[in-house]
Amino acid sequence: MMPDARVGEHRPAAVLDALKRLGFGLAVAVPDGWLGEVLVQIERESAIKLVRATHEEEALAIACGGRLGGMRTAMLVQNVGLLSMGAGMVCLAQRYQFPLLLLVSYRGTVEDPIYYHIPKGRVTEPVLRGLGLAHTCVDPARPIGPQVEAAATYAEESSSPFALLLSRGDIQW
Repeated sequence: MMPDARVGEHRPAAVLDALKRLGFGLAVAVPDGWLGEVLVQIERESAIKLVRATHEEEALAIACGGRLGGMRTAMLVQNVGLLSMGAGMVCLAQRYQFPLLLLVSYRGTVEDPIYYHIPKGRVTEPVLRGLGLAHTCVDPARPIGPQVEAAATYAEESSSPFALLLSRGDIQW
């Protein structure tokens, strides 16, 4: 994929660089079409252990366990997966104050108008607000590395999960 002309960076590589620079030791993921190649790139990194989960609630439990073990932890999931782990997010991650960085491929937006993604795109942000899960959409006009850092810092300082909603250009290698 070509660098984003608006900011002159290859955004998925900048996301990975930010994770390395910030000392993330664990990435837990449920694969998605947009996440596929970035997961391959994470797997090649010696500093970050990638664990592929079969379901989002399993991924959340693994991520919380990694954090209990002292590893700075990121989760990479699709927005529909984030929606499906609502109970675990409220009863585990938020209740016990796990500072997790959630990197979420935001499917079903105007940028991704595939008919079966549209319903999940329509409800993502209202559901996240309903769950009380702090989140933001990446600003495509700004470099992504500092946005990842701000999200990770928010998670740490608030002792709670934070979801960074990513577009295709942010995450698809």
